[in-house]
Amino acid sequence: MALMRLGEVPKDAPMNPVLNLILTHQSTPAVHKMIGYWKDHVDPGSILIAYGGSRDEFDRIDYEAKFFIESSGLRTRDHQREFQSYTGLFQAAEAFLQMNGRHFSFVHFAEYDHLPLIEDLNQRQIHRLQAENADVLGFHVNQVDGTSNPHFLYHMASTEFLQYWMKITRRNEFDVVLSMFGSGSFWSREAFCGVTALEEPFPMYMEIYLPTLAHHLGFRVRDFGEQNRFIGVLKDQTDKIKESTRAGAWTLHPVKKLWSK
Repeated sequence: MALMRLGEVPKDAPMNPVLNLILTHQSTPAVHKMIGYWKDHVDPGSILIAYGGSRDEFDRIDYEAKFFIESSGLRTRDHQREFQSYTGLFQAAEAFLQMNGRHFSFVHFAEYDHLPLIEDLNQRQIHRLQAENADVLGFHVNQVDGTSNPHFLYHMASTEFLQYWMKITRRNEFDVVLSMFGSGSFWSREAFCGVTALEEPFPMYMEIYLPTLAHHLGFRVRDFGEQNRFIGVLKDQTDKIKESTRAGAWTLHPVKKLWSK
């Protein structure tokens, strides 16, 4: 498998290149299939693999642009109640970027089962971000403070939660809390660096923590709008790939069976 080093800039490289950060814990053959698929949809030199499986499996992956995630905050079973965290993952990606990918202007994060469907995905993401005058794009973005959202209520049980936002906010209202689905998001490099620069003061669920932190740091968090209908939680969508593409989907989630075929 011919590989391009992360950060190598081909002669026909697009302006404002996007780093495609993909999180996976799957077997080596599945990861190789996944990388091959992604290369048909984004710049092959833009793919960075974040691996959360076993160290032995990681060592067998024949791909140079990869890193192993040590963070226990990622390796939760009950993600919501154990406050799964992507902070360590994002910080490791930023450290990798500082050494190998300084030319990237945007970061597209996707879990392994969040599938790209179109060849100009990154270009559309950039256009949407700019059209929204945004710094972060997420799926199912909502303001949940003052609601019965279970993640919000769970965090509000701690008095530290709102106190933290009051301490760091650059906004007029410190009590704004946002939520976004965690399987995929699109960031300006500035916003990505902004959230990775801070350590979590105490455990917070990443679907609450990341968008709320970005907001209080002064970054504009916006929604993918009509694309939300293609991003679900429970039922596998592997058999809906062609149908969803025809319906206008840019990406699809969850697609868990494609790499195991």
